[in-house]
Amino acid sequence: MTTIIKGQVAKFTVTIMTDGVALPIASSAAVETQLFTADGRTALFNPVPAQAGAVGANWAQGVVAVSIDDGTTGSLVDAAVMLVVTGPGFLKRFKLTVEAADVPTHSALFVRDFVIDEIRRDQLAIMAQSFFAGLTLSDDFLWQKILAAEASISHELRVPLCPTQFFPNDPSQQQIDALDGMPWAVDPGYDYDPEFFRGEKWGYIVTRQKPIISVSKVEFVYPRPDNSVYEFPLDWLRMDKKYGHMRFVPASSSFAAPLGAFMLQALGGGRTIPFAIEVTYVAGLSNVEQTYPDLIDAVKKMAVLKIIEDGFLPQSGSISADGLSQSMSADMEKYRDTIETILNGPKGSNGGLMTAIHGIRTTVLGA
Repeated sequence: MTTIIKGQVAKFTVTIMTDGVALPIASSAAVETQLFTADGRTALFNPVPAQAGAVGANWAQGVVAVSIDDGTTGSLVDAAVMLVVTGPGFLKRFKLTVEAADVPTHSALFVRDFVIDEIRRDQLAIMAQSFFAGLTLSDDFLWQKILAAEASISHELRVPLCPTQFFPNDPSQQQIDALDGMPWAVDPGYDYDPEFFRGEKWGYIVTRQKPIISVSKVEFVYPRPDNSVYEFPLDWLRMDKKYGHMRFVPASSSFAAPLGAFMLQALGGGRTIPFAIEVTYVAGLSNVEQTYPDLIDAVKKMAVLKIIEDGFLPQSGSISADGLSQSMSADMEKYRDTIETILNGPKGSNGGLMTAIHGIRTTVLGA
């Protein structure tokens, strides 16, 4: 995958292949290149003729030289675009990554360039001698495995690995743009129970995502999501952010909530109203390097595991360092056990990152 820098001239080559074999192109053929959005549905610029005599081109070997001027690259806004190369009897699509010099490519936890160098230097340094000798692992391949590892760990721990904005409904493009790159997701509304304010409940809600970082809005809505009956004053909000617990205690703002609650009860006939309480909030882990350094270690280990699994490597191998020979096991189950211990603690311990993030887990067995 080729990376182009916004505002800089991009010159590179692509190889037209069919069934894994380079496709020869006649020097007199009419070949064009054109940029599209990543989904291929919208053309960004008009087609540009490719030249058989351009520097780096070798049409006899299917190699086409591409040049994109700085004005074109500077106007790109997406993180990836599609390059389409067309000619007699062929059409080939290529993915291009777009980066800005002042905005590094990053994941939930890592800056791309930093973590790739770290994994090459640390986690892969020893294994390369035995498993990857003579094999070059591209930066793009390593980055894909890091992203896959983050996703796996996030799913296992059931927590966003970085601050994430949660909307109760699909956000508008203006709302998305205002996030300035922050990841977002939809967390549907919570059911309104007639007992919401009765007894000692104080409007008790447990958010689906945690830990909570901030809450920007809590509303009663009925009968449509865009029809607000009442918006809670945020100075009523009392939270245990770590576990996503929210309660509403009347404070300085006027006490109008009972009226809103009464209206909901009247409209709902005293029944539970589904998705009637909408919460707009930010949740997820933050400052992970300081608070959960073992999470960083687990993600890197998971990335290495995925790299090894992709290679269908043997169950054991040996390496030699400074004249000393030592055996090295690539038993995937044992390596997975190491990661599992970081995530959930030693077997039977009810510990690890899962407990640090979500608290001690208990099971209630009925008679």
